[in-house]
Amino acid sequence: MLRLRALRESKGLSQQRLAAELNVSQSTISAYEVGDRSPDMDTLITISCYFNVSLDYLAGVSDVRYRIHKSDLTQEEMRMLVEFRQLTRIGQEKAIAYMQGLRDRDISY
Repeated sequence: MLRLRALRESKGLSQQRLAAELNVSQSTISAYEVGDRSPDMDTLITISCYFNVSLDYLAGVSDVRYRIHKSDLTQEEMRMLVEFRQLTRIGQEKAIAYMQGLRDRDISY
């Protein structure tokens, strides 16, 4: 698992402490971190919930760290997501760059 070590370290946890939290052995955590073993789906879900990250983020498939539930979104946010998904890849990249520019501008004021 590509991101388990980084997540563990970001919380200041030792392998032993995380192992205790997840009810596995320290050697299991070590094996996950170096890629010698892969957790089963139930363990993946447990780790994902523990760190409050998406399964895709945990596995390194996505850079979207936090899980977003439909119930967390307003109607306007849902509408914007639908609009975003209808854009071409280049259009999506431009939209993201524009939003980042707006965010950076707001931070500097």
